[in-house]
Amino acid sequence: MRNLSVLFLLLFLVYSCSSLGQKTYSSHRVQEGETISAIANKYNVTVYEIYRLNPEAKNRVYPGLVLILPGGKSEPGASEVSADGKFILHTVAKGETLYKLSKKYEVSETDIKRYNKHLYAAELRSGEVVKIPNTSTQSEAAEETGKPAVTNRKHIVKPKETKYGLAAMYGITIEELETMNPEIKDGLKIGAILNVPDKSYSNDAVLEDDTYAFYEVKPKETLFSLTRRWDMTEEQLLRLNPVLKEGLKNGMILKLPKGKLTDEVSLDVSGGAVKLSDNLTNLSTKNVAVMLPFNLGKTQTDTSDIARQVLKRDRVMNIALDFYSGVLMAVDSAKAFGISTNLHVYDTQYNRADGQATNDRKIESIIRNNNFDKMNVVIGPLLTSNVEKTSRLLRERAIPVVSPIVPEIDMQANLFQSRPADKILKEQMLRFIKQEGRGKNIVVIADGKNQASKNQILALYPDAKVVFPKGENGAGYVSASNLASKLSATIENWVILESNDIALISNVTTSLSTQLGSKKITLLTTDKGSAYESDDVSNITLMKLNFHFPSVDRAYTEGRLSFINAYKAKYGYVPSSYAVRGYDLTFDTLLRLAAAESLYAAADAGYSTQYVENKFHYIQDPVSSGYYNNSAYILKFGEDLEEIVVEIPENTTNTYLKD
Repeated sequence: MRNLSVLFLLLFLVYSCSSLGQKTYSSHRVQEGETISAIANKYNVTVYEIYRLNPEAKNRVYPGLVLILPGGKSEPGASEVSADGKFILHTVAKGETLYKLSKKYEVSETDIKRYNKHLYAAELRSGEVVKIPNTSTQSEAAEETGKPAVTNRKHIVKPKETKYGLAAMYGITIEELETMNPEIKDGLKIGAILNVPDKSYSNDAVLEDDTYAFYEVKPKETLFSLTRRWDMTEEQLLRLNPVLKEGLKNGMILKLPKGKLTDEVSLDVSGGAVKLSDNLTNLSTKNVAVMLPFNLGKTQTDTSDIARQVLKRDRVMNIALDFYSGVLMAVDSAKAFGISTNLHVYDTQYNRADGQATNDRKIESIIRNNNFDKMNVVIGPLLTSNVEKTSRLLRERAIPVVSPIVPEIDMQANLFQSRPADKILKEQMLRFIKQEGRGKNIVVIADGKNQASKNQILALYPDAKVVFPKGENGAGYVSASNLASKLSATIENWVILESNDIALISNVTTSLSTQLGSKKITLLTTDKGSAYESDDVSNITLMKLNFHFPSVDRAYTEGRLSFINAYKAKYGYVPSSYAVRGYDLTFDTLLRLAAAESLYAAADAGYSTQYVENKFHYIQDPVSSGYYNNSAYILKFGEDLEEIVVEIPENTTNTYLKD
C-alpha cells in the first residue's frame, strides 16, 4: 500500500507540473492607482498566481508595468504575442537557456533580463513564462523602462571617467553598457562617443572626491541587506544612488562612502608604503590569467564524500582554492577604484606523480590553446617548475608572470618573484642588526650548519662574543654557565641564535630565561625556521626574551580586521594565509597595472606597497632582468604573543643578486 501511495503521489506531481507548463497567458498594463488585488479580481485570478508569474511585482508595481496573467492551454516552448503586441510571452521548455532564447528571438540576454528582473539573480525554470521584447515594436516597448535598446543620446568620455562611473550615472550594469558599446570591452578612451540611456541619475561619471568608491551589487543582495551591511538608512542609500528608486538588480553599480567600503579595500601606507589608488592613470580593462593546480578532475566523482576526501588529502589543491578565493576578493576590491578585470582561470592539473615532463606539457597545452597575447599579466602557477615553464613560454611575448608563493626560482626577464627569497629575509635581518645593534653586547650562537651566518654577523661586529654548541655536528646544547658568562649585567644583551635544531633552541631559550631577572636580553635570529613551531619551544619564553625575527608577512591586526570580516561573511570561515596572500598579491598587481602602462613600468617606478599581511617592492635583477620582491618584515613578540612590526628604513638598493 505504501508503494502504491508513492506511485500516486509521483503521478500527481508529474500531472501538476505538466499542467502548469501548458497554460497560455495574456498580459495587462498597470494603470495609475491599480493594485495587484484589483487586477486579480478583474481577471478572476489569485494574487498568488500574479506574483508567481511576475516575481518583480512583489517589490514594486508602477504604471506601465506589463504583467503576465494566466489563461488557457499551451505547450512548453510555445509563445504568443501579448495583448498590446509589445512582448512575446514564451513558455520555457526543459533545457532552454537565456542564450538559446536570445538567439531564437534575436534579442540580447540583457534585454530579456531587463523585462524579467528576477533573472538577474535566478536561473530559468521549465514551465515559467518570460517576457521577450517584440523586436517589431521595440521602440514602443522601450517606454516600459525608459531604457531603450536603441537611443539617440550620446556621452563623450571625459578624463578620469570609468565604466563603473558611467554605469552608476545612467543606472545600468557594466554588461548593459558594454552591450550598447561593444568597442569599450577592452577599456574606455578619452573622447570616445558612447551610446547611453536617455535618462541619467547624476551629473557626471567621476566621483566628486576621495570619499566615495563604487560597489557592484551581487546576486541575492537586497536593499535591506545593503543598509544593514553598511550601517546606512535606506534614505541615505537612495540619496547617493537615486536609481535605487526603480529597484535593485544584480550587477548595478552603486556609489558609497569609502569608509563604508573598508571591508572591500585594504590599503596601508605605514612604513613608507605608497597609496597607489591616488595615482591611477590607466583604467583600461585588465586581462588577467590565473593559473592554479585545482585538479578538478579529481573531484568530479559520483559522490560528494569522495570529493571531500580528495580535498582533505590534497594539500596543493587546498592551497590553490584558498589562494583563488583571495583573488576573487581582490577583483571585487579593485572595482571600487574603477578597475575592471577580465579574469581567465586555467587549471594546471599538477600531479607530482606525473613527473616534470608531463606537467610541463600540461602548461604548454594551456598556453598553446588559449590567447595569451591579450593578457596584461599571468598570476601563477604555484609550483616552481610550472612557473619557470610558463615564464619561458611567454618570455618572447614579454607577458609578465607573477610567481605567487615559491621563494627560490630560476629568474627570467618577464618573471616577478613576489615572495621574498630566504636570502632577502636574512639580508633584511642583518641590516637591522647592523643599524640597531650598536652599543649592545652581541652574543652569537650558531650550530654546524649555520657557520656562514655566524661569519656574516662577525663581519658586522668583530668583537661579538661566540658561544659554541656542544654535541654532534655542533648542535644539541650549550653550557648554561658558559652562556651566562658571555652576558652583560650593565648593557642590553643581543643574543643571535642561528639554528633550526629544536633541542638547541629549547636549550638556549630555557637558559636565557633564567638570566632575565638580572640581565636585559633580546633574542634574535636571521632565519625563523620550522623548529620554532615545535611544542618543545615555548612561545611564552620567546615573548619574555623579546624575540625578533624576519618574516615574509605580518599577522593581521585590528586595523585590518575589516577584510577578515568581509571574507568570513562571503565564505563562512577565517581566511588562511594563502587566501590573504591571494588577495594582497592580486590587488597590488591590479593597482600597479592601473597606475602605469605595464607591470614593468610600475616596478621601475619604485612603488613600495602593503596590504593586509604582505608588502611589495620590486627590484630588477641585473643578471636576468627579471624582478624580485625585496620587502620583508622584522617582527617581534609583544604581549599576549602579538606579532609587532619593527619599523626600519626600506632597503631600496639592489643588494640581492642571484648566485
